[in-house]
Amino acid sequence: MAAVTTGQRSTILVVEDEEGIARMIQVLLEARGFATLVTHSGDEALGRLAVHPVDLVLLDVMMPGMDGYEVCRRLKADGRWRHIPVMMLTARDTVRDKVLGLEIGADEYITKPFNTEELIARIKVLLRIQGMSQALVRRNRELQALNAVALAVSRSLSPDEILGGALTCTLDTLGLAQGLVHLVEPKSGHLVLRAWRGLAAEPGEALHRLPPGTGWTWRALQQEEPLVLSDAAEGDGLGLASGNPPRPVCAVPLWSHDRGLGVLTVVGRPDQQFLAEDTALLAAIGRQVAMALENADLYDDSRRKVQEFEALYQLGRTMASTFNLQDILSRISQMVSGLLHAQAMSLMLLSPDGRVLSTAAGYNLFDEALEASEAIRSRQGSSPSLIAVREKRPVAIPDIAADTVYAPWLQAAQAQGYAAFLAIPLIAQDRPLGCMNLYMTERHEFDQDEIQLVSTFASQAAISIENARLFEETRQLAITDELTGLANHRHFYHQLAREVRRAQRYKRPLTLLMLDLDHFKGYNDQFGHLAGDQALRETAEVLRRNARDVDILARYGGEEFAIILPETDLDRAALQAERVRASMAGHAFRGKDSNPQGDLTVSIGVATLSPGMRKIEELVHDADQALYRAKSGGRNRLELARPGSRPADAT
Repeated sequence: MAAVTTGQRSTILVVEDEEGIARMIQVLLEARGFATLVTHSGDEALGRLAVHPVDLVLLDVMMPGMDGYEVCRRLKADGRWRHIPVMMLTARDTVRDKVLGLEIGADEYITKPFNTEELIARIKVLLRIQGMSQALVRRNRELQALNAVALAVSRSLSPDEILGGALTCTLDTLGLAQGLVHLVEPKSGHLVLRAWRGLAAEPGEALHRLPPGTGWTWRALQQEEPLVLSDAAEGDGLGLASGNPPRPVCAVPLWSHDRGLGVLTVVGRPDQQFLAEDTALLAAIGRQVAMALENADLYDDSRRKVQEFEALYQLGRTMASTFNLQDILSRISQMVSGLLHAQAMSLMLLSPDGRVLSTAAGYNLFDEALEASEAIRSRQGSSPSLIAVREKRPVAIPDIAADTVYAPWLQAAQAQGYAAFLAIPLIAQDRPLGCMNLYMTERHEFDQDEIQLVSTFASQAAISIENARLFEETRQLAITDELTGLANHRHFYHQLAREVRRAQRYKRPLTLLMLDLDHFKGYNDQFGHLAGDQALRETAEVLRRNARDVDILARYGGEEFAIILPETDLDRAALQAERVRASMAGHAFRGKDSNPQGDLTVSIGVATLSPGMRKIEELVHDADQALYRAKSGGRNRLELARPGSRPADAT
């Protein structure tokens, strides 16, 4: 169940048996722009959730009847509600109570009396994490849909089977029942109906053959982007009467290599709206289908190259099974080398800023090709690879010895015994990602079929590379704090658990630093939240400059940070903590007079993993207690955890 908001307002369910406290929290939240629902018992809260979805639950622990722990347990056990973040609110402040709440699924824990700003900040953090999680789920759904369609269309080189499988998979993915596909008939130029699903009756003649320029399908094909009709009754020939509520239609053009191949059309549910993300997903599916159709056409036109097409088909399935970019590049290198019987092959990718083209992978490469890189903005004397990327066209050199245009860039290849060269750009959504370079030991006239074949493969490879990059970006969003770029709270605990297991297994030292910015609230109040955000970003940069490659940096929450120091005992960690403290004290933030000591400073708690620790929370507790003493002792200082200071119930 998706989170429900009112405009830009998040809805929070307050579950508190004391009406006075519940009313106070409601007023506080609504004053900060949140919409609220208030209940006074666990049963009432579950009943309200059944009819009114919310974005977050603020849950009191001590309630008559069903207590907060049981309410939380039921929420997290129910598929309708388990995605909703739960913040436990109680006057009980023992570690055991907090651990119990977290173990049954609570996402946050705050004790009464609470600080208003802290409560609001924690709510915002939970909502932000929830939003990122939903974006991740949505992106995973899109990638799974693309994978499913890719697998469906890769099972055959028959156009009818491709269209039937793609249409069925698309409808199943979107939860729809009706759809159809038209293809351009080369001789007549008409759009001809080739596949359909779920129509109430046999499609009429008006829908079977559409002359150029007629109907909604031609409008979609000519504008080269999805066309949305608000009412299926507007689709001539669909045979669907106007409904109440109306049913939308989305027509997706199938384009490949600047050639319109056809149109895929789906009919929505009553009162549904095709959102931008839906049309983007359909457009991506359309590109997959168009690519499959192009492959089928090439196969029909080049039957003498059956083995080459079979290799292309198998690799397409293989690449659809992974999002690991290096695996994709390696598999591309191995397969492409065999398509044209090339003796060597390199894959060059553009840097994220689009300025440098560099070798990323290859097969049987010589040193100069392995190290090759070139500035994309160079205008004079460009290499063939750079020309292929910049102009988005293949560059074929049948005889390196006779070439004069690209001689400076091909000297190394000629010295290695190569006689022919081909550069093919990798294009995804009309955007260059890099290029493929093929080397042959004999002079070779590249015919159009060979260039077309490798170009088609390059299109598949480009889409796989783009999907791998999108997947990696999505994964990073799930584990990274958006403001600072450091690991987020959830990923911090994942990394800490991994390092603790490793340290205990190999009996190696491990130390944790907990850091908190001093007087940050005053800084925020004086200079505003934008300046506060900038200070947090600068703090992250200071931490990075003072960290080793093996250290793990995280934003623990608010203005609190954490550093995991593998292979580091307490004495060495104290030295590193002092370097961090001194660097922060010497860093010039915006507000020199923001606190009595001048610039923002940091207090640090240092704790090391001891043999008796059984839970990672014990290490965090020790570091947090040391941090508390550093704050209480005057700030801008560090404190080491005291052996035996942990209370008995912390274990």
